[in-house]
Amino acid sequence: MGSGQNGQLTFIDLLSMMSFLIGLMNLEENLTQGDKQDLMTEFDTKASILLKEIHQHLADQDTKLTQIVTLLERGKTNGKLD
Repeated sequence: MGSGQNGQLTFIDLLSMMSFLIGLMNLEENLTQGDKQDLMTEFDTKASILLKEIHQHLADQDTKLTQIVTLLERGKTNGKLD
């Protein structure tokens, strides 16, 4: 920053600091409605993909459990499990 005589702040220094502070205060407003909508769409897409993967994983686990139960029941009726 430039300084005046005796290290004092100049008018331009004050304007620069004020501009910076105003920019910080308006930071949230700088995110437009379109940007917010894009972020929400991206979030919805990723959430949907994640839910599909979880559903598939649970379906796979269900299939495996069904196979295990079937094998245990067969073994019990054949007298192999006791």
